[in-house]
Amino acid sequence: MTELRWILLAAGLALLAGIYAWGARARRRSAAPGADRVTRVEQPRAHVAAAEPRRVEPEVRLDDVADAAPEPLPVLEVEATPAAAPAPRREPRFGPLTLPSVPPVAAATPAAVAPEAPAAAREATPPTEQRKAPAQKIIAVRVVASAGTQFEGAALHEAIVAERFAFGRYEIFHRVGAGGRPIVSLASLREPGTFDPDTLTEGSYRGILLFTVLPGPLPGEAAFDELLDAARALAARLGGQLQDDRGASLSVQRVSHLREEAVEFERARSRPPAR
Repeated sequence: MTELRWILLAAGLALLAGIYAWGARARRRSAAPGADRVTRVEQPRAHVAAAEPRRVEPEVRLDDVADAAPEPLPVLEVEATPAAAPAPRREPRFGPLTLPSVPPVAAATPAAVAPEAPAAAREATPPTEQRKAPAQKIIAVRVVASAGTQFEGAALHEAIVAERFAFGRYEIFHRVGAGGRPIVSLASLREPGTFDPDTLTEGSYRGILLFTVLPGPLPGEAAFDELLDAARALAARLGGQLQDDRGASLSVQRVSHLREEAVEFERARSRPPAR
């Protein structure tokens, strides 16, 4: 339909141009002097009219030409191609390496057990003995006072003694086994983690940390059960709350995970070394 309108428009314009040219020529001839020229012009016209019927051209009006104007071309909406997004920055495959720790009482842990230890403990252990120490694992839990409160020193000391802990090496408390080796140790959450027997009953404490060192006098799972039983008993005596070594609530899932860690450590130690 659009092409037909363009054709009609072009034909109309050509016809108008022809009519205008023919009228101008006729006017020039009529204005020229002499009748011979008029007769010479009119005779061929009469002869042509007799020989061939005059062709009637269709009347073209300007309104028709305007109506025949082509419709505006449709506007093509071209969807802009989005710029290519920058390639995402590749994150490192592994996060930052962090070593397991038992904050904030690592300073009260024996040098043969933890990376950090009191100065007296580090001096008491020869460097050669530290280098030859076998691979060890520490599993720890916390007993903390409720928010906004602290354990009174006298109540804490009474509970510790009632759960068969005795003050000993590294200025912390231990529950020892039949051979005299510690099964579970107990330190303070207050820096540096040690206790002063002379002032223990006079102070107040935010919480305590209980930990067991593998390998120890008991198999891994039995040592963890001893640790968990002692922590639950102290929490019941003091009205405290149980947390893991990171300060999160000690949920059932977390307890299962810690027990599995102890079992897996013992299993790995029993495997023959790779050749």
